[in-house]
Amino acid sequence: MAERDLWVGRCHVKARYPEARQWSAVVDEAVLVAVVTASDAATGQALVAQRLEEAGLDLLTFEHVQTLLQRFREQGMSQPLVDLADRTSTASPVAFGEMLPILLEPEAAPAPQEAAPPPAPTYAEIGWDDLFGATQPPLWAVIDGVNCREVMARLAETDVQSACLYASTDADTRAMAPWLVRLEPDSELVSWLKGLPQDQHWGILLQSTATLKQLRTHLRKFTMLWTPANDQAPVYFRFYDPRVALDMSQALAWWKLTALMAPMDSLVMSLSPSMTLPADLEPMPAIGLDAGADEVQGRLLRVTANADTPVGNAPGRQFVIGDKEYRRFGELAQARSRQALARSLAEPYPQSSEDRRRRVAKEAVQLGQRYRLSSTRQIETLARCVMEVGPDFPQRHPEAGQILDNPRTAGWRKRELLAAWLPRGRVRHALMNAEDDAASLDNYRPITDEERS
Repeated sequence: MAERDLWVGRCHVKARYPEARQWSAVVDEAVLVAVVTASDAATGQALVAQRLEEAGLDLLTFEHVQTLLQRFREQGMSQPLVDLADRTSTASPVAFGEMLPILLEPEAAPAPQEAAPPPAPTYAEIGWDDLFGATQPPLWAVIDGVNCREVMARLAETDVQSACLYASTDADTRAMAPWLVRLEPDSELVSWLKGLPQDQHWGILLQSTATLKQLRTHLRKFTMLWTPANDQAPVYFRFYDPRVALDMSQALAWWKLTALMAPMDSLVMSLSPSMTLPADLEPMPAIGLDAGADEVQGRLLRVTANADTPVGNAPGRQFVIGDKEYRRFGELAQARSRQALARSLAEPYPQSSEDRRRRVAKEAVQLGQRYRLSSTRQIETLARCVMEVGPDFPQRHPEAGQILDNPRTAGWRKRELLAAWLPRGRVRHALMNAEDDAASLDNYRPITDEERS
């Protein structure tokens, strides 16, 4: 008997009849990831097609097929694929991921030449008390188990309405999962959330008249995201991290944002210095780069979509972003990284201004792109070099330039060598500046009689 292996591939399927759709959108085609135990790829495809046929689905294509080990070597470990592999067995060799309907972006209807652009979301700074007025809709929280490890213990002490957004029954997975929770005025949970440091980024708030079941069903559609970076499998989408939520409101196409916010009156998040605020938002008082915890505690940002979900585009179990949105997410994430780097430079360089630290962070990122250094520690080391010996240090200091220019040296090793060089570079830089200053002063020194003769 041939040795069997785990294979993974992307399926494009079509429902033979409406009842066969295993997704909520009214479309016939969907994509999904399948993991199958088989002796070879062809046998695996046959098993996948058989399982789909039994469910009333036709397999149109089975693409990007490779062994699970090959996938992990190329793209790194993926917990969703590990979970699918665990579900396969001799008796049931095929496991399917979530079936995501193929929804085309709405085609623009014929419009006058001067058609108004879609309404942008509205941002307003508020406080906790503004969320519990007599006319306010019910308040919910989505609490992130990653950034708020005590959420399950807290929920166990109360009898509030709550539900995990992940379907997994594994205790470790649920402990790291997002939790949907109903918040009542003056409850212990509200007091607890109010007291959490806002730079902990514990989650987001929602105002909605929907039920717990309706909200959970809706939000689960957005926990996974398809991106242009990988069309073979979705990635986790942490929309419940307030930094990501704010980026999302600025990056998504208007109809996708309104689809995500369809059952909500508004989306609310705690403000922190780590956020990339919209250009037209001016919090009062302003939140500076070095704002302390007490300067932002209790300050919330409310986002309102200002548009209805387009007809025919109510969200299904799919969430896909295009190239433009992906680039915008990347720009906002890079801006947050530069901001965090500039903020971190305050401790080692307390005399440096905010503007200088922002400039140094930008220059360090540019050097990282030039010399293929990308990790947080690598960029931090470049920033220290820029701060102490200038952005042109690779050109002015040959030893540093040789370290960075060597194509055979790995990024982590370049960082180590740069960190070891910096004390020497600091001394050399001071000596060079002293010589430059002396030479500059010499230009204005009176000429002596001896020099005239």
